[in-house]
Amino acid sequence: MGEGSNNTLQAVMFDYLQSQKSGTVAESENAMGLLLRWFGEDRDITALSPVEIEEYCSSINDNNVDSSASMKSLKKFFSTLYKNETTALDLSRYIKIRKKKTTITSSGQSHEEQFDMLTQEGWNKLEEEVEDLKLRREDISEDIRKAAATGDFSENAPLDAAREAQGKNEGRIREIEETLKKSRVMDSKSIKRRGKSAAFVGSIIVLKNRTTNKQNSYMLVESSESNPKEGKLSIQSPIGRAVYGMSAGSEVEIQLPNGEANLFYLSSIK
Repeated sequence: MGEGSNNTLQAVMFDYLQSQKSGTVAESENAMGLLLRWFGEDRDITALSPVEIEEYCSSINDNNVDSSASMKSLKKFFSTLYKNETTALDLSRYIKIRKKKTTITSSGQSHEEQFDMLTQEGWNKLEEEVEDLKLRREDISEDIRKAAATGDFSENAPLDAAREAQGKNEGRIREIEETLKKSRVMDSKSIKRRGKSAAFVGSIIVLKNRTTNKQNSYMLVESSESNPKEGKLSIQSPIGRAVYGMSAGSEVEIQLPNGEANLFYLSSIK
């Protein structure tokens, strides 16, 4: 860009997206949106450093935000800026695309696995719960044996109840084991690094309702770890979706359970 040009991240992104083919704009917009939230729309793009880019990529990869597609879009974006002499450095060189684990299905087709990120506390709770459920198996089996010993299977309420309890117990065991299988534990360094910049899984956010001035603190977690009573909100919840990727100082509109849309101020991220 020539002297006097607007080098803010928002302006450069706008020009770049305008130059893209219609079929690739949507994918690029998603990647650009996350980058914009992270660094801020008024950030001078010519001042971005390789270290900052690497830190951003590490956070996106840790949070599994469709990282492969996002990283590819960003590599193309920064490569184009370098070729156009907008940036002095080719920042695309510092964008690392994390390889995903590829598995082969019974039909011979391959697919890439995505992992959810859990806090250490959430992981431990699920492990403890599944162990308790497995210990209950023997008691439930004994209840079934006692109920079946009567020999009357036509209208045996105790037997039906015991079998129902067994089904629920086994179903929950399978659910937890599947969750643990497709999840990974966030390390403390990743949480600390992300906490300084934007709201992601593991972040503790403080939201202030602009209408009531009431302030609340929440931790953002995956849906499997969600527990509103403990202040843990899923990133799929209305609040989670609204603040995900946002930086401290941002204002977001959130639709409350009563249907009203209120304006909230993201006071801080830890």
